[in-house]
Amino acid sequence: MTVRRQRRVDRWPRERLAERVSAASYGTVLILVSLTLVDAEDVTSGFGWELVAGVGVATWVAHFYAEILGGHLRSAEAHEPHEIRRAMADGLPILLAAVPPAVILLLGRIDVLTPTGAFWGAVSLAVLQLVSLGAFVGFFESDLRSVAWRYAAVTAAFGIVVVVLMATLGH
Repeated sequence: MTVRRQRRVDRWPRERLAERVSAASYGTVLILVSLTLVDAEDVTSGFGWELVAGVGVATWVAHFYAEILGGHLRSAEAHEPHEIRRAMADGLPILLAAVPPAVILLLGRIDVLTPTGAFWGAVSLAVLQLVSLGAFVGFFESDLRSVAWRYAAVTAAFGIVVVVLMATLGH
């Protein structure tokens, strides 16, 4: 990671950064799981991109609700507007994890990509998102590239396991 990027990331409180990385990871895994319900016919009909986008939105809303509800246990007082905005922002990576795979599936829907190509493109992109998150954590934790790539390899393995399970269960 470049010095400039690292300084920008270092300004974030570690807990907030962890919250956002967790949300992005969780969102990406849920997108991969939702893709188990999609086939080429679903890409053609538009159901595929709608499902992936819907999972992203529904998961973000559920995360936001859970954060607000849990916040009431931490503090009995009503939430301030900045706390509500913070809860919305911390869960935003869940929603953002759905966008690239949904766009790829939409490209299959409008015949820019073949339905099968769009499906596997969405799966590949979601796995790449997991790998990128692993590499980010690795570079954040250590100045050694080998550590970063180990994190990336572990998250890639996790993504591949999800894809293999998808293939075994129906694709």
